[in-house]
Amino acid sequence: MKFQNQWFALPVLAGFLTSAPTLFATTYSGNGDTGFGGPIGNGSLSLTDDGTTLFGTLSKGLNNFNDVLVVYVDSAPGGFSSTAGFGDANDGLRKAISGFDGGASRSTLTFAGGFSPDYALALGPSSDNFGGVWSLANGGGNSLGYAGSANLSPVGNAAASTYTFSVSLALLGLTPGNGQSLELFGTYISNTGYRSTESMLGNDSGSQGYNNFTQTSFVTYTTTPVPEPAIGALAASGVALFYLIRRRR
Repeated sequence: MKFQNQWFALPVLAGFLTSAPTLFATTYSGNGDTGFGGPIGNGSLSLTDDGTTLFGTLSKGLNNFNDVLVVYVDSAPGGFSSTAGFGDANDGLRKAISGFDGGASRSTLTFAGGFSPDYALALGPSSDNFGGVWSLANGGGNSLGYAGSANLSPVGNAAASTYTFSVSLALLGLTPGNGQSLELFGTYISNTGYRSTESMLGNDSGSQGYNNFTQTSFVTYTTTPVPEPAIGALAASGVALFYLIRRRR
């Protein structure tokens, strides 16, 4: 593209340098298990962010996405060592996060050392027609704190090839634009707390059903830092100086 007026190019190029950072996705594969047919174990999840919002694209593996993917998020000091104290069964996604059917059946997930989640992202496109974020807490009904929607799409469809979601980093306890790290682990479980052997963003071990599971690995994702205004202004000044020198030659 050739500009007839070089000065016209200055704000355009400066805008390129000071605009939102380019989004590069990181893709994580499922653990290869097919306990619930393989939609998560044989699937993959791509994550990216723009410094303020986390974006996800879940590519479904074999068979339908009939149940719930719960992604536990460790983003702050403190957190929980297991789901043993989670007793919120007020709806299907809360039961999945708690690993508890609301009665006598439970599948407790013990988290790995170095992973103590503070939040959970629960995606149930077919089982519950919704995806959202909850803060974790021990206790009974409504003890999990609803933080906000995950903007899951599509819903009401278990057979889509891909599903997308987006979550404000602030809902996950992060300061937008700071380039912070968070640890993630996803387990595939029914909305009655019956846990499968399928997982992603790490792995776990256990016998499928209302049984105890132990997390064996997780992943670390680092969010995108957003340049300070002063840095953006400096970049724009550099572009202006470059074109001024060229114009005077």
